[in-house]
Amino acid sequence: VYAQSQVQSTEIQGFYQTYRSFSFKTGVSEIDIPETNLNGGGFTIAKNLAPWFAMWTQLTFYGAAEQPNHRVRIISNLQGLRWQTKLHGPLQLYAKGGMGFSHYSMDVEGSGFGEYKFGVAYGGGAFIWASEHFGIVLDATHTVSGLPNLTDLSGRDKWDSGLTLASGLAIRF
Repeated sequence: VYAQSQVQSTEIQGFYQTYRSFSFKTGVSEIDIPETNLNGGGFTIAKNLAPWFAMWTQLTFYGAAEQPNHRVRIISNLQGLRWQTKLHGPLQLYAKGGMGFSHYSMDVEGSGFGEYKFGVAYGGGAFIWASEHFGIVLDATHTVSGLPNLTDLSGRDKWDSGLTLASGLAIRF
């Protein structure tokens, strides 16, 4: 029923996402960001090159993580590969992996600046296709990103690692 849309098709997904357990230890307690959840949204564009394989790019805009002396906003851009199963009724499972960068926009003690850092991600999820062209996507991904060097102190975090959970809508054409 849905086989035609799986060969050489394009998907656009819009999603809401939560990055669980983000923290940013700078080495100076006055500007450390304690563990928090970041909420945001974004979109993914995927090109299905075969019924079992797709290439994707994802852009996510997260809300701010802040404390009185330090505010961080993050935009994440990842690209990667996705391996997917045949449809089992409306259900299609997938595994994915990718890499890219995150842009950190920061305000520290009244001074603002930004920095790009490398990131990798791997995970999986499921599509629930209501029709050949429209469905729901549920995704769980482990993300690892570099963190900006604000203090050059030895006790600072250099990487952050967390689970992202996303749900959204998918359109395939």
